[in-house]
Amino acid sequence: MAVKTTISDGKGVVESKGTGTTIKNAVTLTSAVTLDTLPKATLQAKTAAATLTEPGAYTVSGSAAFDLIMPLASAVPGGVFVLRTLSEHAHGLTGSAETSGTTVFCNRPDTAISGTNGSKIAVLNEVGASLTVISDGLNFCLLAASGTVTINGL
Repeated sequence: MAVKTTISDGKGVVESKGTGTTIKNAVTLTSAVTLDTLPKATLQAKTAAATLTEPGAYTVSGSAAFDLIMPLASAVPGGVFVLRTLSEHAHGLTGSAETSGTTVFCNRPDTAISGTNGSKIAVLNEVGASLTVISDGLNFCLLAASGTVTINGL
């Protein structure tokens, strides 16, 4: 029989039918954590409008401006997306199947990026402009950006 282990402050260690381990409370690590494998990011070139389906690093270039459509934030919780422009066009990121008027992107208040929340991010006319967003399961939060980047729309 497979065993699932659940650890919580209320009940301590509980074993039941199933597989895996669940920790239901905050964890404090008092020693180093070692990964057996390192996370890998794929580098993909996008030269036309497309829907992104997985986290990774993307280069964006084309003979005209185009938008990339993000997946639902809930489909990629913790997913990090890095984009860098290789052409002088106003490329953008938009939300996936979020309903009209929904905030898809959120900005940190301590940045010089224009806009705080919105449904579109525009990277304007600069070769080498870049941005990094992470999914918190509800939105894509801006972690870093270079060049002229604007969050707008709802």
